[in-house]
Order: sequence, then structure tokens, then C-alpha cells
Amino acid sequence: MRLVLLSLLLAVGGAPEEPRLYGKPLAGLPPSNLAQLLKTPVRGQLVRVAGRIDAVCRKKGCWLELKQGESSVHVTFEGYSFFVPRDSAGREVVLEGRVMVAKPKTEDLAHLEAEGAAQAAAGVSIEATGVEIR
Repeated sequence: MRLVLLSLLLAVGGAPEEPRLYGKPLAGLPPSNLAQLLKTPVRGQLVRVAGRIDAVCRKKGCWLELKQGESSVHVTFEGYSFFVPRDSAGREVVLEGRVMVAKPKTEDLAHLEAEGAAQAAAGVSIEATGVEIR
């Protein structure tokens, strides 16, 4: 009996984790190169970006910073309608959303930087409609 239980625990613990979706289902947009997107941003452009989660809001999971190669971007979530797990830093992610081009308000920037958002002041961000964490 113990052997069966141990085998079951090992099988469940060793299985790869299924991707988790937050927000709306991904629409299947063509992948975007983040470095190019940041170099020539088009406000309102719908994009699909894949990379690694570099940082997440520590209080609610209400933003993340996505890193693709040497480029990083601050990501918020459409209408504050969903959050991601606060412990998802380091995980692979695919997301879709709109390019935003605007400097954040000073009071928002202070809050974001206190939470660890290094890219919040960049002026280009993405407002995600859907996020898939792998």
C-alpha cells in the first residue's frame, strides 16, 4: 500500500504543469519581437509577446514585467479585471494585449517602483487582455 501511494505521489509531482490562462483566451495573434516593438511602438497595436516573467506585483499580482532576450516591458491587465499569481516570477509566459504609449503619473510610478517594477517609467507598456503562464 505504501509503495502504491509513493508511486502515485511521485507521478503527480513529476508531471509537467499545465499552462494557466488568466483573463481572456488568447486569439492567436502572430508573435511580436519585443525589442522591435519597443523601438517603434504603435499606440493601440494588438500584439502577442512571449518571454519570461521578470517581476510581479507583490501585493496583488496586478502587473508583471516581461523579459524577452535583453528587452523588458511593464504589463498591466485590461480594466484591472484579472491578476496573476504573485509567485510567478521566473515562469515562461505568452500574452496578448494592446501597446500603450504614455508616461505614468508620478504617484503611480512611486508605487510601482516600490513594488519592484523596474520598467514602469519607460513610457511603453502593454495592457494585456489574456496571459498564459507556462
